[in-house]
Amino acid sequence: MIAILFVASFAQVFLLGLNSQFVRDQRVMMVFIVSWFISISQYTYTKIVASENSDWLFIASAMGGSLGIVSSIYFYRWLLPKIKKDNK
Repeated sequence: MIAILFVASFAQVFLLGLNSQFVRDQRVMMVFIVSWFISISQYTYTKIVASENSDWLFIASAMGGSLGIVSSIYFYRWLLPKIKKDNK
């Protein structure tokens, strides 16, 4: 369960970071789609935290979130040239 929590935390924060960049750029369809995946990851995260009782959950959650936000920044930097190229 700790690995699933890590993935859920990573996904949640990654997607929130990515979505904030899409909102800033007013990419409405991407914001809509990513928001659905945010909801899925939040549901998974909440379900695990509510059903488990371990101090390791905090560590997995913190590590997943930290890596998630950093990854979203680098992913968007990689994605941005591809998006701009398609809009030409």
